[in-house]
Amino acid sequence: MSRGTFRIRTITAAVALSLAGCASQSTTDDLALQEQARYTGTTLADLEQTEITIEAQDLDNVSAQAALQSYQRAVELFQDPEQRSRSIRRMADLALAAAEEEDAGFQDQELNANPAVDRAELDMNVDKLLYENFMREAQQAETRDQRYAALDLAGSLYSGLDGAMLDTDYNTAIQLYRTLLETSQDPAERAEAYYLLAKAYDLAGDLDNSQQALKDMVKEYPDSPFYLEAQFRLAELQFSDGDYDASVKSYLEVVKAGEQSDFYEQSLYKLGWSHYKLSEYEQSLEQFFAIVDHLEGSAELADEKSMQAKLVTDVRRVISLAFTNLDGATSVRDWFAKRGHRPYEADTYRSLGDIYLQQERFRDAADTYDMFVSVYPTSPQAPEFSSLNIEAFQRGGFPTLVLPAKEKFISQYGIHSSYWTQYPEARDGYVTQLKGHILDLAGHHHALAQKSKKPEDFARPAAWYKEYLDTPPASADQASINDLYAQTLFSGQRFAEAVAEFERTAYGYEGYEKSADAAFFALVAYQAQIRALPSDTEEQQQAKDQWRERSITSSMKFAATYPEHEQVPQVLSNVIDDQLAREDVEAAIRTAGMLVSLQPPPPEKLLVYGWSTIANGEFDLGRFKVAEFAYTNVLQYPSVEAKDRLTYQERLAASVYKQAEELQTAEQFAAAADMFMRVATVFPEASIRKNAEFDAATLYLQIENFDSAIPILESFRQRYPKDPLNETIPDKLAVAYEKTGNFGAAALELERIAGNYEQTDRELARQALWQAAEMQDRAKEPEASIRLYRKYLAAYPQPYDFRAEGQHRLVKLYEQTGDTAAYNNGLNELVKTHQQAGDQGSDRVAWLGAWAAFTLAEPRFEEFNSIKLTQPLRRSLERKTTVMRDALKRYETIAAIGVSEYATAANFKIGQMYQVLAKDMIDSERPAGLGELELEQYELLLEEQALPYEDQAIDILIANTDLVGQNIYDDWVKQSFAQLAKLLPGRFAKFEQVEEYVDIIY
Repeated sequence: MSRGTFRIRTITAAVALSLAGCASQSTTDDLALQEQARYTGTTLADLEQTEITIEAQDLDNVSAQAALQSYQRAVELFQDPEQRSRSIRRMADLALAAAEEEDAGFQDQELNANPAVDRAELDMNVDKLLYENFMREAQQAETRDQRYAALDLAGSLYSGLDGAMLDTDYNTAIQLYRTLLETSQDPAERAEAYYLLAKAYDLAGDLDNSQQALKDMVKEYPDSPFYLEAQFRLAELQFSDGDYDASVKSYLEVVKAGEQSDFYEQSLYKLGWSHYKLSEYEQSLEQFFAIVDHLEGSAELADEKSMQAKLVTDVRRVISLAFTNLDGATSVRDWFAKRGHRPYEADTYRSLGDIYLQQERFRDAADTYDMFVSVYPTSPQAPEFSSLNIEAFQRGGFPTLVLPAKEKFISQYGIHSSYWTQYPEARDGYVTQLKGHILDLAGHHHALAQKSKKPEDFARPAAWYKEYLDTPPASADQASINDLYAQTLFSGQRFAEAVAEFERTAYGYEGYEKSADAAFFALVAYQAQIRALPSDTEEQQQAKDQWRERSITSSMKFAATYPEHEQVPQVLSNVIDDQLAREDVEAAIRTAGMLVSLQPPPPEKLLVYGWSTIANGEFDLGRFKVAEFAYTNVLQYPSVEAKDRLTYQERLAASVYKQAEELQTAEQFAAAADMFMRVATVFPEASIRKNAEFDAATLYLQIENFDSAIPILESFRQRYPKDPLNETIPDKLAVAYEKTGNFGAAALELERIAGNYEQTDRELARQALWQAAEMQDRAKEPEASIRLYRKYLAAYPQPYDFRAEGQHRLVKLYEQTGDTAAYNNGLNELVKTHQQAGDQGSDRVAWLGAWAAFTLAEPRFEEFNSIKLTQPLRRSLERKTTVMRDALKRYETIAAIGVSEYATAANFKIGQMYQVLAKDMIDSERPAGLGELELEQYELLLEEQALPYEDQAIDILIANTDLVGQNIYDDWVKQSFAQLAKLLPGRFAKFEQVEEYVDIIY
């Protein structure tokens, strides 16, 4: 247990008085008599007739430490054991309070909030209080000796008796409580003293002695009001020490006291954990389930954040852990069977299963869920637990157990189970899972049967498909499942049943996309049924003929319902040649369909002929989807010669290509593009493949499906490097990359275009390279942009507009990358471009040249400004004027460019330099050792030297302001006016004065 775990209890006051007013005269007389008796020789007999009156008076506040000192002196005065015990008790309480006060570092404000310290008591002057008590005892004494003894004790309090100052730490309180236990015989007082002694030890960090004090207390005073809490605190200490045998006994004492105890729930919880730590799992379960029973149904559990809800959650978890250490689900079953069932029993099984899942003990988890079902097979929650059982097997990777579990689920809750009949209201909760399991089993066994190809193996999937179809409600995939059911019947050679189910699939489900195929397979099933029937007797032959009639009827219905289906068997195979001769292609196609569907099938050569007739006929009629199907069937026969096979393969690819063209014509561009891509799927070596893929990419670009177009174009360029179509790919890819935000890749494609046309079309190449650089800017990759702009400038020095713009962008990129040398060089190159452009340069070239020149001049201006004129003046002035001349030259060049924005700026800067030079000369450092007259003459000389510069500055600034007449009035002109207002205030610092309007009639 950590320090401070004891609850703070209110300490009973030893004295509780409130004194007010001042001492009466009689009190003063009493004190005088005492002093006289003490120091003047007056006898005690002189006090016999003295009447003693005690009046209340105001006392100053004192601290716990001061009160403790006074109590110490009081203990030395008391002879009566009971009084002495009370004072020791009070001293111990005050010592503990003072130690807590000092330990916590708070003063009066916290003491008021501390129920262990009665502030009213701490504010008393204990010396005077004891004096009052002793005077009252003297007044009420029965004998002279008793009276004199009391008066002597009272007088001692005013004689300056000072006891040793006690330390107010926890050890002081501990020693005082131990002293109290040695002196007091009062059971209640001793019990509380033990409790507080344990608290003092705990706060002092001595947990062993704290535990011992609690043990002594519960042993000696089991009837104390502190007993339960002491047992709880003792148990906590024992639990923390790992002494679980002892903590079991201590917690048990608290639990025995009943639910009314404040420590009941916590003790019950920790008692369970103590048993758990001792591997006494059944005993721990007793306690944990007691907690759940205790809190079951309480309103607090509705709030997940409540302590009770969190406690129950944790308890359920540890209950599950305990069961994992026993026999798992078997223990759960036996536990409730022995102790009675509970409403939370399902939660217990679920929680145990979840624990097993967390521990990756999937088989145990599955067994746990299954145990609940075995115990409560008719529970509304049984299907849920069966599903959990299946999920556990799936998570654990036990495929051989999943399928049996699903079969068991169907057996327990399916349409043939008693559960289905008895609990119809529960179906909605599990029927989806039920049908899913049925379908899984059907698919599994269907796959096995298809692998073995044994007719008898199709019986199981057929049975599952049928149960799926019979289980309500009907699902959205009912038609497709019916189709699979029919197929398994057919594969199982149950042809009569297959006929019925194929026809049900074909005509019983409106909108089923494969209904035509189902109808066709019904005809196939008819043929198989007819072939399977014996015909040895007349009766048998009649039965066979009846099936032929039914087959014909079904064929007619098929033809009427699906007249355009490529397998419509409406005509005989021996009229195919005649139909072709009459150029009745439609009839030939229908007849060929019948031919290839006959059972037993005709020779392969005839089948090839039949399918090729259908394929070629459908292709010629423009029904390319059917043609594709027919060509696929032709190609399945190995007897097709190599030359014919290649023709059919090319025709197959063309069928797909034509379908794509039809979609394109119908403006279904996305579907058309997808169909073009199918060409490579049906025949990778098709001659039309590259056109199909190029057309697909073009359509994808058209519908702005750039993500699909890009890989096609990239692949095309790689597979067909010499194809002429490659010339347009960079254009297409550049657009696609730009649209998808891959600006870097778009830039590379534009650069590729520039390279392709560098020799044949220089202007196109130049534009492409420029666009590549601009595209690279959008990619925000400065180094790549720099490379492309450099490449452009090296290859295309003209036109000057683009050259200057490229140099300007390079300067900005150099500035961005921090390449100062390249930055400055770029500015110089930009100035040169303007100079070289001459009359061929645009306004933009001029502006950029002025901007670059001005940017280069500014550092020289700043350098000029920074040079101070110091002694020797000639040297510093020469340095400053040298920089000035260079800057002037630069600004004059800028002004000469003629860009007003920078011309006014350059003029202003020139004027400012002359102004600064004049001012700096006047403010320059004076030579040392000059006399007053010499200094005056020196300054006059400086002014004479500076005045021309100032005049020159004025002339230049005036010239700048004169540009207003040319409608040039920018910030630099404004600044020129401002400077002139300072230099020539009489001329330029004039402001209009507006008089108020006065309407006066004289």
